[in-house]
Amino acid sequence: MPENKVKKYFSLIEAWAWCEICTEMVNIRVDKDEIKAGLKMGIYTKEHKHVNPHPDLEDDEDVSSQEHTVFIYINDNYDVTGVRSFFGDSPSMSDVGRGTTEEGGEVRIPIVVKEVQPMSVQLGMISLDEFKLLKVCDGMNSVEQCAEIAQKPLDKVEKMLNKLRKKGLVKVIKRTSG
Repeated sequence: MPENKVKKYFSLIEAWAWCEICTEMVNIRVDKDEIKAGLKMGIYTKEHKHVNPHPDLEDDEDVSSQEHTVFIYINDNYDVTGVRSFFGDSPSMSDVGRGTTEEGGEVRIPIVVKEVQPMSVQLGMISLDEFKLLKVCDGMNSVEQCAEIAQKPLDKVEKMLNKLRKKGLVKVIKRTSG
């Protein structure tokens, strides 16, 4: 799978994100002000609906000509830290955590159970890192994918998730793959 790339301009970025459905890079332009506004909420996500302009007509299994969505996660350096591809409004459970199966075929998926306002960070109720982590616990990512998107070591993410779970803000569901 090719690596996601970003060109940074004065007022916008141009991202090339790998779409697993099209099996090619998708070009997405995003205004930097939009990213900055999104980053105030922890991490910026861009939803990009598209169809593959060049589907493989010989392949009956190629469904990339149907509209689908790429979700890209962008950090405060305007780098793409994660990409998810799916059909419909959100990924199906079979899409979530794909490629991150652990021993025993279980995937752990953290999900926010109580919405937290940015003010919680200023009040010292949670750290900024914990707040940012909550933003990627959107039901689309496994624990490992959350660590990758948040750009934190897995052991640190596990500790933060444990702390957030004890505060009743997040729960980690286990799903068997297959």
